[in-house]
Amino acid sequence: MNIDINKNIPLDHCKELPEPVKRAVKTIDRSNPLPLYQQLFNILCNVIVNKSLEPGSFFATESLLQSETQMSRSTIRKALEELVREKYLIRITGKGTFVSIVVPKEAIVLPELKSMTQEFTERGLKPGTVILQAKKIIPPKEVAEKLNINTSDQVLFTERIRTGNEIPILYIQGYIPLNLGITDLKNNPSSLYQLIENCGRKIHSATQLINASIIPSKIAKLLGVEKSTAGLTMERITFDNQLVPVIYEEGIFRGDLYNYTLTMKNATDA
Repeated sequence: MNIDINKNIPLDHCKELPEPVKRAVKTIDRSNPLPLYQQLFNILCNVIVNKSLEPGSFFATESLLQSETQMSRSTIRKALEELVREKYLIRITGKGTFVSIVVPKEAIVLPELKSMTQEFTERGLKPGTVILQAKKIIPPKEVAEKLNINTSDQVLFTERIRTGNEIPILYIQGYIPLNLGITDLKNNPSSLYQLIENCGRKIHSATQLINASIIPSKIAKLLGVEKSTAGLTMERITFDNQLVPVIYEEGIFRGDLYNYTLTMKNATDA
């Protein structure tokens, strides 16, 4: 079906939220420590991913969502802007947001969450860890925001090299809120996920961003490659089963030893 998103949509269609959106926003839990904008983003994203509305359908306006949820305009705007940025929604000036006709890749590929130890093992490698440092610090403001903690709260900062068959593959920094009860790495754990779960926090999900990059000189030396070598950067926020962030990680892989392989099926196959 060809959908013209610039078609003239009757204004009457934009005067109230579609029923799937109304039902979704009623599930918001204000006692949940996850920020309201993140809850709103998640539930609205699920409406689209679950195909509760057809591509090109009217989705919402800021004012309608504000009336339905009693949230601040800035909270609603932040969630909608992220949905637009991730290509789940499109804006039509003067009418609101509509379900995008471009299907985001995140709605197609749903990889299983694994620790690096698990992932390396499944790749046929013997995983290892070299701890460069582990100390308590006040994190950068942007890291505190990702962990949803106060800018004055301390975290356990870790700097490690992950190896496979004793060959350096990944340089990674991690930030763990001290309120989890983890204050050092004296036990030299191979998996921070396991360490977190040992504290009674069940790992539930994560958001991860992968980008192409050039490996900086200092990190290139640690990974045993020439400076200006191509690499893959990663940023990951991991959540427990209460959707509370339990660790934020930034790292860079050696591009010659690490890649992602996705299995894709022809969408036209019956």
